[in-house]
Amino acid sequence: MAAVVIGALWATERFTADDATPEAIAWGESPFSGEGPPRSYRDAIQRSDRAIVNARAAAQAAPDQWLMHEIHASEVLARAQLSGSYDDYAAARQALEAAFKVAVQGSGPHLMQASLDFSMHRLPQAQAQLAAIDGYAVPPESGDRAEIAAMRGDIAFYSGDYQAALALYDQADALVPGSASFRRAIFAARTGDVDQADAYLVEAERAYRSPTPQTRSYMELQRGILDLDRGRLNEAMSHFRKADALFPGRWLIEEHIAEVLNLQGKTAKSEALYRDIVRRTGHPEFIDALAGIAEARGNTAEAKRLYARSWAIWTKRLQQFPQATYGHAIDHCIARQDWACALTLAQRNHEARPYGEAKIALARALLGNGQVVQARTLIEQVLASRWRTPDLHAAAADIYQASGMAEKAAEQRRRARALNPLA
Repeated sequence: MAAVVIGALWATERFTADDATPEAIAWGESPFSGEGPPRSYRDAIQRSDRAIVNARAAAQAAPDQWLMHEIHASEVLARAQLSGSYDDYAAARQALEAAFKVAVQGSGPHLMQASLDFSMHRLPQAQAQLAAIDGYAVPPESGDRAEIAAMRGDIAFYSGDYQAALALYDQADALVPGSASFRRAIFAARTGDVDQADAYLVEAERAYRSPTPQTRSYMELQRGILDLDRGRLNEAMSHFRKADALFPGRWLIEEHIAEVLNLQGKTAKSEALYRDIVRRTGHPEFIDALAGIAEARGNTAEAKRLYARSWAIWTKRLQQFPQATYGHAIDHCIARQDWACALTLAQRNHEARPYGEAKIALARALLGNGQVVQARTLIEQVLASRWRTPDLHAAAADIYQASGMAEKAAEQRRRARALNPLA
């Protein structure tokens, strides 16, 4: 298998509801990766662009060799997971399709296709690709088997089967100790054990023999997110600033800095940073953030213009990779108080990944549409599970309040603030 997975990081499988772009899979060194690790986002993108050109040329020179198409796909996917561009993800999908067209039955880039499918929230498709690997005449090496077990754990997690997820992470760690540490950090954070999540991040970083500036920066970003989710704005900003210093220019870090600035009341600085990020990326979630700032200061005309601009991009994304877009576009619909839109997307998002965060989003959308009993039934399912986040308790408080259950609402509000005073 050409692109050996040695670890998996998701940015946007953030520890909060607004998970952004999935973080790059740490593929093994390719023939086109350049010398030494990149030390800035710009450097990484430039190297990636060169690597893609070279890998594409190699694939065109040997069109009947699926391995060359897989290498091309891996380079495009690496860029996609840096840029967050859906066009890049589509290009990676196209390169993988070319590989499968020339692969004989029982071979092909199944693990990479599974990674792309999982990143795009296509859980059944990812599961099918992993099942294909089970049929190989020669079993994969232990590192790949560990990644397969861990990815199956991720699929179980986002399907809402938390016990199965832990068992599969155990299988991964038995094959390669520490291979599931980052996944365990996500699990711990979303089940209420934030201190343990932080410990798992340390363990995950130590698993790298020589962590690159990008890897170290990403771990600092995740530590900042843990603090942000606990309402510790100053501590979060400290981690985000360190992440930015380690790997400067990455929009993924800068958008968290902009978020904290906004929460700290430094609106002008936040807005300026968001505008710069939008200029460079065009990502709709940050256009929505600008719309929210405009709306907060009473500029409804500007907010309306920005929401219209972002919705055009959300619409395109819903066509390109619908499952990966549902969860993010819900927030856009809620911001515009388009509750019918929010409910439609929340239902589809829940069908794709019926885990805690998706259930909370669906419960909120049901509440917004006046379906209070249904919202309460769903939120109580989450409360009965292992899921424990400030967002869960805040949503439960709103739903109980709407149900006329004031005491339960007050208790859920207390639990939300115990986890995050800003909830």
